Amino acid sequence: MVKVINFQVKELPRLWVVGKALKVDMTIPNPIPEFWGQCFKEEVFNTLETLSQYHLDNSYVGWMGDWQNEDGTFTYLCGMLMKVNTPLSEGFTYREIAKSKVAISWIQGLEAEVYPKAHELSVKELEANGYQAKCFDWSMELYNCPRYTQQNDKGEIILDYYLPLKA
Repeated sequence: MVKVINFQVKELPRLWVVGKALKVDMTIPNPIPEFWGQCFKEEVFNTLETLSQYHLDNSYVGWMGDWQNEDGTFTYLCGMLMKVNTPLSEGFTYREIAKSKVAISWIQGLEAEVYPKAHELSVKELEANGYQAKCFDWSMELYNCPRYTQQNDKGEIILDYYLPLKA
């Protein structure tokens, strides 16, 4: 059973999510898992890891934003959280996140079950705690080591899911 095991509200500094981006069409089968494979094959994270002096966190992230309701698309960015003005290698891009309060939910369950439920469970949890999400701004999966990378004895992982809060 997928569940929220930890909920926090934190203030993020102004930052960049730096990495490779994919325009996702929600009317076709999900291309995101294949995109992660492509990013690992192209050594995107090896490149980002060499920029350690710019890291705000050494976890990998999947950022979702640039929602286009007219054509059912959004941008998915595989990357890392970096300081503003991080130098970009060719083919890399960034999305800026303004200094803001965010809700962070730790979603625990079997990996295949966590992704489809992370957003819904996070919204329910933040509303239960008296907050409102800034819908259709952005959201982000953060793959913390060891919470995400080491399964518990039931084969479950923990995904950190970030949502910006309304002021």
